[in-house]
Amino acid sequence: MEGEMTIMLKRKSVRLLLIIILFLFISGGLFFYNSVRKGANPGLSEKKVIILGFDGIDPDLLSKWMDEGNLSNLKKLGESGTFLELGTTNPAESPVAWSSFATGTNPGKTGIFDFLKRDPQTYMPDLATTSFSEGKFLLRLFPIEKPSVTCNRKGTSFWQIASWNGLKCIVLQVPVTFPPEKVVGGKLLSGLGVPDIRGTQGTFSYYATDVSEEGDTEMGGKITKVKVKDRKIKTIIYGPRNRLSRRREDILVPVEIEIINDKQAIIKVQDKEEKLDVGQWSDWFVIKFKMNPLIKVYGMGRFYLISIKPEFRLYLCPINFYPKKPPFPISYPKSFCKKLAEEIGLYKTLGWAIDTWALNESRIDEKTFLEDLFYTMNQREEIMMNMLKKKDFDLFLFIFQASDRVQHMFWRLIDETHPAYDREKAEKYGDAILKVYQKMDEIIGEVMPFVDEDTTLFVVSDHGFHSFRKAVNLNTWLVKNGYMTLSSEKGKEYKLEDLFGRGEFWPNVDWQRTKAYALGLGCIYINLKGREAYGIVKPGDEYNSLKEEIVTKLKNLRDPVTGKRVIVDVYKRENIYKGKYLKEAPDLVVGFNEGYRVSWQTALGGIPPEIIVENKSNWSGDHCSLDPSITKGIFLSNKKFVRESPSIIDIAPTVLEIFDLPIPEEMDGKPIKFRVAN
Repeated sequence: MEGEMTIMLKRKSVRLLLIIILFLFISGGLFFYNSVRKGANPGLSEKKVIILGFDGIDPDLLSKWMDEGNLSNLKKLGESGTFLELGTTNPAESPVAWSSFATGTNPGKTGIFDFLKRDPQTYMPDLATTSFSEGKFLLRLFPIEKPSVTCNRKGTSFWQIASWNGLKCIVLQVPVTFPPEKVVGGKLLSGLGVPDIRGTQGTFSYYATDVSEEGDTEMGGKITKVKVKDRKIKTIIYGPRNRLSRRREDILVPVEIEIINDKQAIIKVQDKEEKLDVGQWSDWFVIKFKMNPLIKVYGMGRFYLISIKPEFRLYLCPINFYPKKPPFPISYPKSFCKKLAEEIGLYKTLGWAIDTWALNESRIDEKTFLEDLFYTMNQREEIMMNMLKKKDFDLFLFIFQASDRVQHMFWRLIDETHPAYDREKAEKYGDAILKVYQKMDEIIGEVMPFVDEDTTLFVVSDHGFHSFRKAVNLNTWLVKNGYMTLSSEKGKEYKLEDLFGRGEFWPNVDWQRTKAYALGLGCIYINLKGREAYGIVKPGDEYNSLKEEIVTKLKNLRDPVTGKRVIVDVYKRENIYKGKYLKEAPDLVVGFNEGYRVSWQTALGGIPPEIIVENKSNWSGDHCSLDPSITKGIFLSNKKFVRESPSIIDIAPTVLEIFDLPIPEEMDGKPIKFRVAN
């Protein structure tokens, strides 16, 4: 009995000891958490970092307009603090660069090498930044497993690291953050990468009485011919593909249009109608798309009435996710996107928010495009100021995309040598890019009152810009140089819609006799045995010698008209990337010279007849596939820094060092040092 009592007492003592240890562990953990915020690093909670990103801001244009007195706030910031060029990634593309910005690592560790990736088993392209899982349904009616989306960017963002250490982070519109990651104690609103309701990067709709062909445009639009009968028009909105249907047809929503007179019409969609004048934008139409009797998704779009006479023409922007009921999470916490809409009103959720595709197809004009661009930019500014004014952050990030979009579409009006230069339009819209830079300057002025001596402000861009005068068909070059073999003379031309399950890629390629193929923006892949489904090139010496041969020949490519060297360099993946995901990278990355860019058809796997062709499209400025050595971005700060050649991968470790946080070993970037103690 005495022995049993002794055992019982020992057990109770052990339990008591475990309870005490658990209490000390929990309380110690709480103490540690609070100490990060208030005690472990003296002054940490007083420090603030604000990062404003403006996609595609070019250092040469910025310097020019600062010197001319057009950008007073930026000039003051650069003179009192720091203004440097910022090295970009290879390639100089937004998803690649912003992924490295987030993680402080090279693309070999983020796994993002281009806008597109390819499946070596099918040779088919897909979007690189996200992967979609369809979920499971019982009888195509009852959801058993929800559809899901995965962000393909690997690595850990610096704002996650900061949040884990008790810092409050507000992360808004940063590219490649969809679906949103958890930011402990903070907020995140996803940016570039959020699709439209159809799962694309922006499918617009165009309705007109005078269209000759219906269907899909090359750059992602739905063209619909309409007829006026008794002053009324009946047509449809193309919604998402119904993945619960056996045929996976588009969900269609009826639209009724009543023509009042030659200058006014009423648009009716479901339970909303609105009267529009010619040249007027509508408010947001919230649209319900029924997948089945139990499941529905919501989107929203704005109409623009182009004309009624002599021809009826109506534009509908890509259908955005409805922020109060998005089909997939677009914010952290999930309720944040809804709360934001309640505070400022409905806002664009589509990552590629400004419709470059419709202007490139000439379905809208420059005036309409710019109206939407500044509407979007003002809306983004409102979101930014709404969150800044709450002053509830340690780290604040906001990325603006309009600066990139306007340069893509209006470079032809500042470059008189561009094939699409139009003097009349240049007189009217030649200052469009400048106006966006001035809007950027205005935004900097709005933010400066929030920047005190304990706050570090960074203004950055992910890359610069160039004129896109000529397009280079890399697959055509591969064919003419014996690296790709076709089973017929003529290659197929592709449309963006082919990316989403309705097209056939590579129908004329004889893979049994093809050594290399190009896909994406400047990416070349070797048809490698054991990796590609029909690979013929042996790994090892044959693979390496083939790459060397292609590099040498491509670097010697010259423009037959001007004699100019077309390519700055061709990079082997092992020389520019390192990390776990190196094997997923293109075998070769082409860096074009100023004025040249990979063609759209190459990006989609097409094989047009000529190697080099003039670019006469409205999409006239670019950075994709341009050599990174000539496509640097910008770095400005209110503090003085000593590094003369910082890179975008240096931002992440610099922020962590400002907050006195340890820098992970996996980061490739190095902190940019202050010139003097700030």
